[in-house]
Amino acid sequence: MRALCASTCACCLLLAALSSQVFGPGAAGARAPGGATDVVAPHVSAAGFAAHGDLAFISEGALWVLDGSNGKLTLVATSQQLPRHLEFSPNGKWLVYTTGAGRVWLARADGSGARQIAANGWGGWLPDGELLAGRSVWQVGAGGRLGLAGTVPPGLVAWSPDGDGYAFISSSLVISFTKPGSGVERLLLASGLGAQHTTWYEAPVSFSEQTGAEGNFIDRAYVLPGARGALFTVDPDMSASLAADGVNLYELTAPGASPLNLGVTVGQAVAIGPGGEFAFTNGPDRYEWLTKSVTVCMPGEEPCTPVPASPGMLSYDPAWSPNGRELAFVEAPVGEAVNFSQGTVAAWYAEHSLWVMQTANRTVAEVEGANGASAPVWSADGKSIMYVAGDGLWLVTAPSPGGQAKPVLVAAPLFQPGDWPNYYAQVAWSSQFAWSQATAG
Repeated sequence: MRALCASTCACCLLLAALSSQVFGPGAAGARAPGGATDVVAPHVSAAGFAAHGDLAFISEGALWVLDGSNGKLTLVATSQQLPRHLEFSPNGKWLVYTTGAGRVWLARADGSGARQIAANGWGGWLPDGELLAGRSVWQVGAGGRLGLAGTVPPGLVAWSPDGDGYAFISSSLVISFTKPGSGVERLLLASGLGAQHTTWYEAPVSFSEQTGAEGNFIDRAYVLPGARGALFTVDPDMSASLAADGVNLYELTAPGASPLNLGVTVGQAVAIGPGGEFAFTNGPDRYEWLTKSVTVCMPGEEPCTPVPASPGMLSYDPAWSPNGRELAFVEAPVGEAVNFSQGTVAAWYAEHSLWVMQTANRTVAEVEGANGASAPVWSADGKSIMYVAGDGLWLVTAPSPGGQAKPVLVAAPLFQPGDWPNYYAQVAWSSQFAWSQATAG
């Protein structure tokens, strides 16, 4: 299924009325009012997160925001609303998220004033600060006033971090169970939402009731900054079983150029740096603890190369520093278990460690004390890293000649204690939180 890189009932109104409950810095363990919808506030460290911006996170299904300027913890959406897809605006003033079957909500960055703005679809921010919500593009003005800027173009799937490129997927195939059909699958790029589209890649595809889908259906796309091209994956023959064990990642450097096969990625996003550098977790097999290795691709350098991980260790979760000079990644041992019980999965994640590579000379240093780390995210100034460990969010200073401070547990838990949802040990940690430092300090 392609992903975008990107009627209100009485019950929903009741849940909305319970949103935006505010708890003070010492509210860990307190309960929100609301009768049967009582919510236990998660543990937070207001002191540990002070002056670090705003942190939105899902704890036991409920959405919360921790304000680093005053230590307030705000309940934004209850678990009954099924909040997900959290994203702060580029200017750090707003938070967008979805609930239920695709209702899109907008709140202030501190979690207050949440309101539904679209009844069906997905919400996300463009690099210029415009908001995609449902099928519309909005400008968010003073006080959250929305001004309609246009409609979302058909086939939009991705855009570059600098906003200079947008990717679209189109297909002329009409799937019918009564007669066979054929068509062409295309990946197109444009310099803006309304700019002319140029075909960069196309492939024949077909479908019949007897043979099913055949051909390279484009699954995901990524646009590199600085007009350096695009990356994409294909879902061969629309086979979910094949895709579960990995899909090939291809690079395109010009329209119509032969795609360069970079390797195989399994359920992992591509990390794109500010200068066109990118990295991904390479290696087939749906088992999270087998064959994985972070591969780094630098502009003007061929071929892509793996990070210098410790002997016998796997590597995961690449994350670029804001200036692209450092890459954080996670190391983990090879796993041999064939079951995915909570104890097995938690024990394996506890053996993770966090590392930082200097891209200029490819030297690596371990981040001290970051035991069990996954899903690292850099601070806006490149001095700190947030990561998940033991079902909690931690904050630590990056390795430097001056040494490191001890990691601080900022918020926990993320999932229900003792019940981490996983797919062959893959846990979607990064989908549980969003961090904004636009207004930090």
